[in-house]
Order: sequence, then C-alpha cells, then structure tokens
Amino acid sequence: MNSLKKIIKNITYALIIVTVNLLSVSEVSAKVQAKKERVRMKMYYSKNDAGERLISIGLTAGSGKKMHGLKNEKVILNSTANDSTFTLAILETDSLGLINLYLANDYKFPMDENGISIIKASYGGDDTYRSISKELEIADIEFDFTFEIDDSVKYLIIKANKIDREENKTPINELDIKIGVQRLYSVLPIDIVETNEDGIGKLEIPDDLPGDAEGNLTFVAKIEDHDEFGTVTKSASHEWGTPVSYEVKPLPRQLYTDEAPIWMIAAVFITLLGAWYHFFLSISKLIKLKKSA
Repeated sequence: MNSLKKIIKNITYALIIVTVNLLSVSEVSAKVQAKKERVRMKMYYSKNDAGERLISIGLTAGSGKKMHGLKNEKVILNSTANDSTFTLAILETDSLGLINLYLANDYKFPMDENGISIIKASYGGDDTYRSISKELEIADIEFDFTFEIDDSVKYLIIKANKIDREENKTPINELDIKIGVQRLYSVLPIDIVETNEDGIGKLEIPDDLPGDAEGNLTFVAKIEDHDEFGTVTKSASHEWGTPVSYEVKPLPRQLYTDEAPIWMIAAVFITLLGAWYHFFLSISKLIKLKKSA
C-alpha cells in the first residue's frame, strides 16, 4: 500500500515538473516570437476569360509608411481535400514581396466531393520575421451567355453554374454579377444582376451603345473577391451595338493643324505681294528723282 502511494506521489511530482518545463518553454517561445517583426499576407484567386487561373500572394512586414515587401522568401503552397494534404509548389517572392502563380485552364485542384478546394499558403518566418499562413476555399464556376429579343427589347441572360469534382453543374443562387461592355482601355459598367434559384440573371440592354464598325459589342460578366469563387471574368460578343467607324481621317485645314487654311495662305500671299509692290515702287521713284535732279 505504501509503495503504491509512493508511486502515485512520484508520478504527481513528475507531472508537475513536466508542466512547469512546458510552461517555461512556451513563455520563452512567446517572448522570442514577440521580438520578431509582424508579417502580413494577402492571397487572391482569379480566373480570366480564357479559363486560366491565377493565385496572387503578397508578403509584407512593418507598419505605416515603413511597410515593405519581403523579397526572396519561400512560401509553401498546399492543397487540402478529404483530409489529405498535397504540396502544390514551393514559391519565392520577388523584389516587391509578390508571388504570381499562373495555372493552365486544364489544371484541376484536388477537391472534395462538393467541388471545394482548400489552398493554404505558409511562410515559416526566420530570426527577424514571424511565421504566417492563409487559406482560401475555392470552387470552380462557369458563366453561359444567351441573347434574346422580346417585344423589341434586348435581353442578356447569363447563367452561373458551380462545377464539382465529377463535372456536374449546380445552379448558383443569389450571386451578384457585374455586367459591362468592353471599351478600348476599360470596361463600361451597365448594371449588376442577381441570379435566381436556377442560377439565371437577366438584364435589359440599351439600344444606344456604340459598338465597332460592324456593331459588335463585347459583354463582360465579372464577380470580384467572392469568398468561394474568387475573381472570375467571362465575355461574349453580339451584334447589338450602334456601328461606329474608327477609321482615322485627316483633319480639315484649321489654325491648329499642320496645313494652314486656304484663306490664310491667300491673305499672307496678297499681303506679301502688296509689300513687295510698294517696295519696288519706292525704289523706282527714288531712281526717277535722282535722274531728274
């Protein structure tokens, strides 16, 4: 009985010693971590019109005006699906602390049965900077365009579908999609449509939108920084614009052009002609006065 009490007592002492040591190690680790500079990470996902995907990561440290990018630092990119973790890439930041990873449109992230991919970027830190990580939940989405005319009113109909691992499509409800028209250097916004339970959004298109020389308009559908789909852009063209000729024609003769107006040339010519006429007339008069003297 005494030996059992002694064993229990020794085990209790051992647990107390181990607990104290762990607390001491944790306190030291916390102090060391507190001395390191704080690091911030931003992570974005986007999909363009061609289906190419982009994962953008920004790694910065400091505060206020002293904020700076961490260059030549390694970031590990992992993907988690169904409790399995896969290393996608080990990347290195550029001189501004940025990483841009482009993915071909036929590349598929590891995903669960619901079509969700969890992408995690991890920075291990060093003697100066703290460690940090960030996760994104990504699902694949596609837009389908349909153009209809009802009672002389033009409608753009867009359908949004979520694609799972088996390539099955599920309509996305209550999704806000920005609709615009591609201009020369930017997109002219028209309106924002919200999809219904069938994943369909409908927008009336004005009749006075200027297009190209053949009246073609390029409609752009976009969602930005969505929690599940990221930034996705899709475009389609249709002949619903007002034809506009973009041919560069020579400017008419004006005061600000390289070629002066005809009336100005004639006025200058007449003025110079009159000046030279009076000059030679004066010379001839002087010669006649000299001879008569």
